Amino acid sequence: MGILATDSEYDLFCNQRLHDPYPLFARLRQEDPVHWCEPMNMWLLTRYDDISRLIRDNKRLISDRESMYTDTLRPENLESASPLVRHIGLWLQNNNPPNHTRLRKLVNVAFTPRMIEDLEPRIGEIVNDLLDKASKSGETDFIQSFCLPLPAIVICEMLGIPPEHRERYRDAVEGLIPFASGGGPGLNDAVGPARDCLDELIAFFDELIMERRANPTEDLISALAGVEEDGDRLTKEELFALCVFLFLAGHETTMGLLAGGTLGLLQNRDQFDLLKSDPGTHIDKAVEEIVRYECPVTRAVRVPTEDIEVRGKTIKKGDTITMLLGAANRDPAVFSEPDRLDITRHPNKHLGFGLGIHFCLGAPLARREGRIAFPEIVKRFPTMKLATEAVDYKRALGIRSILSLPVTF
Repeated sequence: MGILATDSEYDLFCNQRLHDPYPLFARLRQEDPVHWCEPMNMWLLTRYDDISRLIRDNKRLISDRESMYTDTLRPENLESASPLVRHIGLWLQNNNPPNHTRLRKLVNVAFTPRMIEDLEPRIGEIVNDLLDKASKSGETDFIQSFCLPLPAIVICEMLGIPPEHRERYRDAVEGLIPFASGGGPGLNDAVGPARDCLDELIAFFDELIMERRANPTEDLISALAGVEEDGDRLTKEELFALCVFLFLAGHETTMGLLAGGTLGLLQNRDQFDLLKSDPGTHIDKAVEEIVRYECPVTRAVRVPTEDIEVRGKTIKKGDTITMLLGAANRDPAVFSEPDRLDITRHPNKHLGFGLGIHFCLGAPLARREGRIAFPEIVKRFPTMKLATEAVDYKRALGIRSILSLPVTF
């Protein structure tokens, strides 16, 4: 463990309060790339080659977060947290073959590339509307005026959440994040609020799913409720879990992409100006580089079904392994000048959306929204500047999400 045991950045990381984790990740990669983290009761992996290999190992490693939650909860919180753990266990990313194969097959019938492609004109309308509103003032919190509402509106329209219920739905799903994307002792503080949000969502979807099964409309909930493949259908609990998961996959990932990308471009003015000079040439590579540079989804969690050895260390069956994707994406063994934002970077085999069977379901939607949004941002606001010296992030180990981004035009 070395000097990490008393390192202040390490302590902040374990308490989910470290805003800039990349120097710590660099030290872990160099000093202890397979690190047992006692405070969080899990292994931390930081090197690209280890993570890219193990994240695809579906035979020896399974996607299971139950022990990650329950091992750090105090006894008095276990009973209250059990519905949360059970619900999160139904999310697509936390299932394993053969059930994961079954669920993904059913979802793919309804959540098609054509559906996302057909959304492009509507995404453009929403982008322009939000930027029009933001431009009426010389300053704004870009999270509240753009990065948060854009993906929320898009995914709610896709799912078919009625406009009058969207804020309630978004707030309830986001209320799950401190628990679902958390880790370590801090999970104990998140149980109560997250459980209230889960109860709110159950009541909301009980009514909505029943209505859409009786009277389907042109939306994703209706499609998922009616989808059938080889005589198989989603149960109500599976459909409910998928609706919550799809919101997170389509909203949190994209919000992180938009916010982290805007911040990165503002802090690297040469890259902002380069994108502005020729967005058609640079936008595809820019989106991929933003995902690498400021990875919105920061971890992949696996549990070995047998003892495995990684870099001479034995990871025992049942231990929690957290693969730090943000650390892998800045591994100098793979990426030249990894701490530099370079929107012309090629090749760019980042792990920001994962790999293998658990590759992010929301990746095509996030990419499309980024490809539409960033050219409009740099065109509309060529003199945009950051209006703060300190940027705060959500307390969540599993996502990198900016709370506020004040800018001036």
